[in-house]
Amino acid sequence: MVNKKKVLFVCDKNERTSFGRLTVNLVSAVRDHFDVHVLWLKTPKFFSDEKGADAPVADARGFTSHEIWAKSLYSGFFSFRSPLQKLLRSLKPDMIFFIRPELGFLVPVAKKESPSAKTVMFVHDTFAETLYPHSIKFRLLNLFYIRPTVQADSFVYNSQWTRSEAAKFFGPLMSEKPGEIIGCPIDSELFKKPETPVTAEAKAQFRRKRGMRNFYGMCLNVSLDEPRKNIDTYFEMARLRPDVAFVRVGKFSERLKAIVNEKKLYNVFHFKEFDARELVEFYRHADLMVYPSFLEGFGLPPIESIACGTPAVCAKASAVRENLEGVCPLVEIPDDAPAYAAVLDRVLAGENVVDEVAAQELLSRCSMESFSSRVVGFFGRICP
Repeated sequence: MVNKKKVLFVCDKNERTSFGRLTVNLVSAVRDHFDVHVLWLKTPKFFSDEKGADAPVADARGFTSHEIWAKSLYSGFFSFRSPLQKLLRSLKPDMIFFIRPELGFLVPVAKKESPSAKTVMFVHDTFAETLYPHSIKFRLLNLFYIRPTVQADSFVYNSQWTRSEAAKFFGPLMSEKPGEIIGCPIDSELFKKPETPVTAEAKAQFRRKRGMRNFYGMCLNVSLDEPRKNIDTYFEMARLRPDVAFVRVGKFSERLKAIVNEKKLYNVFHFKEFDARELVEFYRHADLMVYPSFLEGFGLPPIESIACGTPAVCAKASAVRENLEGVCPLVEIPDDAPAYAAVLDRVLAGENVVDEVAAQELLSRCSMESFSSRVVGFFGRICP
């Protein structure tokens, strides 16, 4: 029997976050080929309801789970290092995979403690550094947490756009090292069309059940409240179409509350978060997913929506353009609210605005099977 190479994934987010789900997807991709371990860097912000485990735990999904606790990622800058060194000494991994550049401060620790192991960093974006160049917080975060990312041996990226942006930001210390675009997968067993098409009456019943009465359609947006998400344009679109319900999934900040109140948007409905199955139902019963982001490293929500049978309209920008051009309508000027509203009018009039052939090609690229092939191939090359 051939001994499998040992891979340690390091993640500081729970499985309800995109990074946590991505970690589990990576595990699923490689568990048949590698001996997989996951180190959860746990903080109360993301693991408040859980108790610490004193020993490694075998997870039924095919990996061994380890954990280190700290009060926050910031205090973890000091308290994560020693436990990580101890784990690396006992585990002796062949590869150490960090799920995001904010964990870059641990790369030098890994390289010093396990010099023969390959260190890999998944680079998703450089948004915090580029969007807030004058913020003391993000300048310090970049200097002490993120910049050591460049010491990793190899890099993987979610899109060509991210790879190009990272090369500009981090320079040759990153761009000249081995790297590969592996993309991001969607769970096609979950995000898929219903067995029978959702009727207009079923959509209306769904809206009424969730407090959205007397509207003849529903738009959906899934996002954080960040400047790059361009939520203001989504709300302006809601002002232009008061007879349509506009649902947003994400934190309802004071800034967003002020916009809703100022514009008197009685057709905007906020939901803080859903589990994945609830989100699927909203995708399926919406008429249109609206995604006006200025910047995205990949842009999963519109792809998930299309997989569920609901069209999307997005800004023609960043990695969203890379993934969705030719698949669904893209708006040339990201904050052109009337242009998004015009697409909504076409959809509510019964027009299919999605190129089904191009959509199927996209969904095939985003399948777990395709993702697994890319990940296993890359791992095999850097850790033969």
